[in-house]
Amino acid sequence: MLCTLLFSLALTLAPLSIQAQIPTPVNDGPHVFFSSNSAQLQASWVCNDQRQDQLLATISASIAPLCGYPYTIQLRAQAAAAPVAARFEAKKIAAFSDIHGQFDLMLNLLKANQIVDAQGKWQYGSGHLVIAGDVFDRGPKVTEALWLLYMLEAQAEAAGGKVHYLLGNHEAISLANDLRYLHPKYRVVADKLNTTYPRLFSQETVLGRWLRSKPVIIRINDSLFMHGGLHPDYAQLKLSLAEVNAQFHAGLGLPKASFKENNVLSFLYGSTGPLWYRGYLKAPQLQSEALDQLLQTLQVQHIVVGHTTMNGVYAHWQGRVYSIDSDIKSGQRGEMLFWENGLWTKAGLDGKRVPVPSPESAQSTTE
Repeated sequence: MLCTLLFSLALTLAPLSIQAQIPTPVNDGPHVFFSSNSAQLQASWVCNDQRQDQLLATISASIAPLCGYPYTIQLRAQAAAAPVAARFEAKKIAAFSDIHGQFDLMLNLLKANQIVDAQGKWQYGSGHLVIAGDVFDRGPKVTEALWLLYMLEAQAEAAGGKVHYLLGNHEAISLANDLRYLHPKYRVVADKLNTTYPRLFSQETVLGRWLRSKPVIIRINDSLFMHGGLHPDYAQLKLSLAEVNAQFHAGLGLPKASFKENNVLSFLYGSTGPLWYRGYLKAPQLQSEALDQLLQTLQVQHIVVGHTTMNGVYAHWQGRVYSIDSDIKSGQRGEMLFWENGLWTKAGLDGKRVPVPSPESAQSTTE
């Protein structure tokens, strides 16, 4: 009887504890919606708990900040649908992952490591920046993080560089209306905008269409980047990296149950696919021989992954695997991985690059 009473009390109090996590007042935006004929757009914010709307004449409109994202946004027309590129060459690379709505920490890391300047604009030249998934969920500033990457993508391209935003498992579940890890602020935002959270990133929005152009796996030089990893069973699919990206897009936003009759999508969205696999870092781990065979199959020397949280960036398997989920989601710390002139280094908020250590002293989680 006592257990039943305590359980009922916990259920009663749970919404109060969730409510306490919501920033007061709520500020978020913009969310830019296309009209039915895409001739006109509407930008919507929640500023100080109140909805604000602005009509935009064209897709190339400039949006001054009201609240939420702090910089001016320059919208751009999206390229026509085309196969997602999967292979690149670069003279220098920076990579991190699992931002989870921690926009301020993300921005400070980028500034400290001279990826962006004091105004949040690209200054990494011809370098390639990789974000290996999970910008979504947990934290309170997902929208801001997405707009920053949207803006940096165009700025990098103009400078001869690249921004590679790879989708992770939290992008996939959010777009499929699995909101278990959603920060409670965004339920308020969706309610104020008279919509649902997944619709904020649907085909009806600028960010939604942009997200649907993103890959899950790419190769830069002799290194493969993705959110989770690939089990050696990947070889049985006989798919190129570009085909993996194309197949993944076919299932984006669909409930996982709908993949049961499709072996490819079941693998790509399953526990051994590029969003969820942890076998390079967590038990049951691959054997060294299996990892070597996988690298040979993929024709790369290194694999870089996020997804498994550690207290920094680490080198595993004698540098064959690098992990870059450095606990940015906590909002307290974070690191980036760098490659330049054949050397791998890492740096945190002090911007000092040091050799990448092995993970013997790391503590990891599996969320």
